Amino acid sequence: MIGKKLLSYKLEDGSMIEFTNAMSGFGRVYVNGEEVSKQRGFGGESHNFEYKDSTFQINVWPLISMHILGLSIELIRNDERLVLYGSESRPKSWIVFLGALAVGVLLGISIASFLLESRIE
Repeated sequence: MIGKKLLSYKLEDGSMIEFTNAMSGFGRVYVNGEEVSKQRGFGGESHNFEYKDSTFQINVWPLISMHILGLSIELIRNDERLVLYGSESRPKSWIVFLGALAVGVLLGISIASFLLESRIE
């Protein structure tokens, strides 16, 4: 498996569903160690796969609050939620985009000012 394991769920038949996320931004879903879905997610992702005549979906979205930053992860089988880690509420995609844009602008300005100051001296 590649990445940090964020979800492990054991089905009634003993099969294991696992979700990992790597530093590259790729989320991967494994069933019994075999990769069944791979997707890059920015501000949320959804993995759909089928296993033993059932349709599964793993939804991942950022968890943003005053006290914690992290991810919410939801596992659904045939439109029935099996597990939810995190919070129900999902941030609106434009809020996530504006936050990422603000961080990028601030980083760009600070790097540019650092480079300009080092050139002057």
